[in-house]
This record gives sequence, C-alpha cells and structure tokens, in this order.
Amino acid sequence: MELSPLIKKIGHSLMEIRVRALKSLIFKLDHSLISVSDIVQEKMLFVHLLEWFNFPEVPMQKEVLELLSTLSKHPSAAQMLRDVGVVDCLTQLSPNVEPRLRAVISETLDQLFQLPELLPSHSMAYSHGSRNTTPTGVGNFPKMVHESVKCLKFSVFPWLTLTNTDRHILSSNESSLRSSNPSLVRTTCELLCDVIMQDFPAEIFLQRPSIVKNLLSLLRVGLGKGEASFLHLQALSCLRHLCAGLRRRLRFHQDPSFYSTKQDTVSQNSSYSQEVRGTQPSQTSSPGAECSPRPSVVGRTGQRARGDGQDGDAASSRCAYSMAAQAPRQMPLSPADVAHWEFPDLCLEDVLEMQLQQLTLAQFTVATMEHAIPLLKTEGLRVFHHVLELLCDAVLLLGDSVCELVWDDRSLVGMELKEKLQTCMELLGDILSYHQSYSADLPHSSQIHHRMAYTGTAVFTIKLLQTILPPEKVSVCFCKKFCYFLIYVFCVILFPFWV
Repeated sequence: MELSPLIKKIGHSLMEIRVRALKSLIFKLDHSLISVSDIVQEKMLFVHLLEWFNFPEVPMQKEVLELLSTLSKHPSAAQMLRDVGVVDCLTQLSPNVEPRLRAVISETLDQLFQLPELLPSHSMAYSHGSRNTTPTGVGNFPKMVHESVKCLKFSVFPWLTLTNTDRHILSSNESSLRSSNPSLVRTTCELLCDVIMQDFPAEIFLQRPSIVKNLLSLLRVGLGKGEASFLHLQALSCLRHLCAGLRRRLRFHQDPSFYSTKQDTVSQNSSYSQEVRGTQPSQTSSPGAECSPRPSVVGRTGQRARGDGQDGDAASSRCAYSMAAQAPRQMPLSPADVAHWEFPDLCLEDVLEMQLQQLTLAQFTVATMEHAIPLLKTEGLRVFHHVLELLCDAVLLLGDSVCELVWDDRSLVGMELKEKLQTCMELLGDILSYHQSYSADLPHSSQIHHRMAYTGTAVFTIKLLQTILPPEKVSVCFCKKFCYFLIYVFCVILFPFWV
C-alpha cells in the first residue's frame, strides 16, 4: 500500500486535511490494514508528527503523542525519531500540555533512552488507545524469542550515510568484483586496497556488505585447483586491509577523547560532507585557506582522507560551523526544513532496510574465518602465509567483538555465532589432520611444507581457543574426537621430542 500521499497530507497547512489524514492512518492501523513495520521506514511521517504541534491549532494531541509512543518501541523507528530531534521537541513540549499527556511524553522519552536489541525479537501489533506492542506469531518457544544477546562486546558502528557519488563508486567496484574477467577482478582488488579502502571509513564495507561478500566468495574460486591463487592473494590482501581498518576505527570510537554527544550521520569522508559543507572559508583559519572537496578516487589532486579521524576532516567541520555562523538569524527551522537543508540528496537510500542487512563486527569476523580456513590446505606457501596473516587479524577482531559467553548465549545471534565457530573448529581439525597424514613418498620440499603448515595451523588454533573458548567448555562444545586431537596438538607444540 502506497502511504506517501497520506503521510504528506499529515503535514498539510489546512487543519481539516491534516486531521482527516491522521484519522485515516490510525484507522488503517486499528484494522490491521497496515502494521507499524510498514510505516517505520517513512521518515517524513516522524517529521510531520513533530510538526503537528507547530501549527496554531493543534487537535488530536493525545492521538499524535500515543502514536509517537508506539513508534518509539520499534528499534528502527526509535533511531529515526532520535535522528529528527524528537527528544528536544518533546522535552520543550511537555510543560505546555495537559498532565495526562505528560505521562505519554515521559513514556516515549523513557523508551527512546533504552538501548535497542540487536535484532527485533517480535513484530509490532498496533492497538489504538492503549498502543500496546504484542508479539505476533509466537510459537511454542517464547523463551528463545525473548532471550537477550549477551555474547557481544561490540555490535555495529554508528551509521554513515553516503551520497549518490559515493554509492556509485562502491556499486561499480562491486560489479567489477563479480566479473568473469580475472584481470578486471584483480585490478579491482588492487583499486580497493590502494584507493577505495583509504577513501572510505572501514565500517562502510560492513554497513554495505556487498563488496565484502564478493571478496569472501573469491576465496572459494578455484579452490584446490591452483589456477586462481592470484585471485586468492588479491582477496586476502583486501580483507587484511579491511581488518586493519576496522581495528583502527574501533579504537577511534572507543577513545573517550573523540567522543561527541552530537552524532553526524553523514560520513566525514563522503563527497557531500566535504563538497557541500566545505564550500565556505573557515573563520578560524587564515583568510586564504579554503576547504577543498574530498579528492576524487581517480586523479586525486591532494592528500587523500584516510577515514580514521586523523586527517584533515576537521577542516570540513570548521567550514560547516563557519557556514552556520555566517547564516543570518531567522526563525527556527522545522524538522522537515532541517532534513531537506542538510541532506538534499540522501533520501534515495533506504537506510532502514540497509541497516537490517549490515554485518556486525562479529559476523564479519566469523564469516572471514569460515571462508579463509579451507585455504590452509593449499600447497602454495605464499598463499598459506597470507591466509594465516588474515586469520590472525580476524582473531584480534573476534576478541574485540565477542566474549566467552557465546557458548552459553541462547539468543539467535549467539546460537548462530556458536554454530559458525564450531564449524571453524571442525575445519581446523580437518586441516591439521590433512597436514599430519602426508605420505612419506612426497618430495622433501613438500614434506617441509606440510610440517610448517601443520605448525602454523596448530599455533593459530591455540590462539583462537585462548581468545574465545574457556577450558571448561571444551568437552561441552566439541566432540570427543576433536578434544583428543586438541590434546595431541598441544603435545606436538609443547613437547615435540615426545611425538
């Protein structure tokens, strides 16, 4: 059902049209013609609901506030409400409404300040009047549905919005990675490492995971055949660059000295934030200093922004404040005006849908390990070294994002991570068995390779277990065969002269 015309009428200048549109929307919710999930992606609905109180005549105040309260209980809607400034709006509104409506405002603000769950545990059902949220379709496993996530130290990075130009750059590289031409794929990987991953903050590739998924799929190309090893090397190099970038960004966000209460949803490295915001000279800099736009990916003319908070992005921020300072004093802008003024070309991106598709740091790390571990069977020493280096980087990210509670976490996220980690352990067991049981008839160089590969894989396995698995959980989480094999690995590493 197309809701845009109806939502647009909620912000109409004529009171009769506004009231009729709002009643129509509530009627559709009451009779389940639409659900809350259908309207949480309509950003202008939130803006118009807040603007409702800016008109001279404000009917249906209770209905509007109760609708905002219901929307605030949906994680995606709550985030969008915070983005359009609902907290400040309701805080200023509260002293000017009846006491019974202040309770509704307080409930909404309390809900907005709660930490959202990583995954919605149930769908929202709208009930006019009480505005309760009830789980729909709950089967015989209510405990599993309501289980909270306990195993994540770090989930997702703050969302960064890109302009059409930035999205086009990422989309074109993604298409090139899917090409059947190996030379084009190799060139694209080199471009990613040398340029793209330097221009964009690393979390962009988790928030829009198509490039990451294509890089992981390259690790499966020609597996065991040897003719695609150069593609493996290029993909491994890109993933290593990404792991290093994610660790830098993680440290950046965890550093208290960089904390800011004002969250900017536009990427500091996007072409919009530096080309549009940086068009005015800064008042705090020298008269001749100007803010240059973000360098083009191809044929850049200046120093490229690295996306780690350590470069010249502050200059564009100064320009943004300079523009605000130079603007003449006018009437306060409405949320709709602010949205259109700040983000004129950002509305084409379906942010809410993309946020549901983004990868958490833990999902990326485990997926990388799951795709890279089979390459430890390779006969090429160079590829083996690159795989081992990538896995070591991935383990560091795993320790930063997942805690030992993953083995006891009964949430959907925890059980998925646990299953994939067990798969990785089983793959490592197969790799160790493969390199241990080589034939004595092999050339001496091949035997040395198997010994080195066995030792390297065993050391990585121990490092992975030390990072994520408590000793008391070994017998519970893995079969006896793997436990016995693990004991053998420790003996080989610690007491090689006994074996």
